[in-house]
Parts: sequence; structure tokens; C-alpha cells
Amino acid sequence: MDLLRTLSIVALAAAAIAAAGAASAGGLKPFEPHSVERIAASHKGKPFVVLVWSMDCEFCQHSLDVLSKARAANPGFEIVTITTDPLADAALSGMVKKRLASIDLLADAWSFGALAPERLRYAIDPRWRGEKPRSYWYGAQGQRVAYSGVITPAVIEKMR
Repeated sequence: MDLLRTLSIVALAAAAIAAAGAASAGGLKPFEPHSVERIAASHKGKPFVVLVWSMDCEFCQHSLDVLSKARAANPGFEIVTITTDPLADAALSGMVKKRLASIDLLADAWSFGALAPERLRYAIDPRWRGEKPRSYWYGAQGQRVAYSGVITPAVIEKMR
């Protein structure tokens, strides 16, 4: 009985630590398999773009900058970011928050949660193999077009 109680306490402590880590990420939501549906539902009836990126991807950084400038010029342009960097890595999450805040893209930002990255990539798109940057352009009726590669002003013009 004491072993069971000890294991329960350890499990509760681990859950509390994980929750504290997610809360300390402030501004980053944990991306889990059901998050794709939550994102789509929160933008229902409006066109938007989802950019999947990471801190170590140079092309992703350029794409973030281009999207940020496009939104500054078009305030109704809705942008969701999902970083494949793990939310549990506090130092990396801090860098992600700082980067997104510097370009005003922290409002709808997600970071890979606790599950295996392969499972989270599959939840985004079963045909996606992990190349970045990867973007998904949603129309007002919910249709979605995937695009792999650097986002430029010409890509935004074509996809919107």
C-alpha cells in the first residue's frame, strides 16, 4: 500500500511539474493531436495561415519575418505558428517566445507538447514528412492547401 501511495504522489508531482513548465511558457500553447481541430475551429469562417517552424531553421526565420510584415500591412491577416521545438524545454521555449514577441506573432503560438514529434507531425498532416518551413493556408470555408518552402511575398499573394 505504501508503494502504491508513493507512486501516486510521484505521478502527481510529475504532472504538476509538467503543468508548471507549460504555464511558464506563457503565450505558448502545448500542441497535441487534437490541437489542429481547435485551431481550425477558432478561426472558423476566416482565412488564415498556419506556419510550422523551428528555432534552428534559417528558412523558417525568414518566413516568420515575411509573415509578420504582411500582417502589419494587412491587420486582418490571421497567422498561427506551431514550433516543432518542445514546450518542455524551458530554455528553448524562452527563445521561441522572445522571437515571436519581437515580430508580434506570439498571440496564437503553439509548441510541440509531450508526445513524440512524429505523432504530432502526423496529427498536422499524415503526408507531411517533417520538412520546414511548412505552411497550411486555410480558406474561409475551411479548405486547406499545404505548402513546403520559404514564404515570400509572392507566395502569400498566390496562397491568399
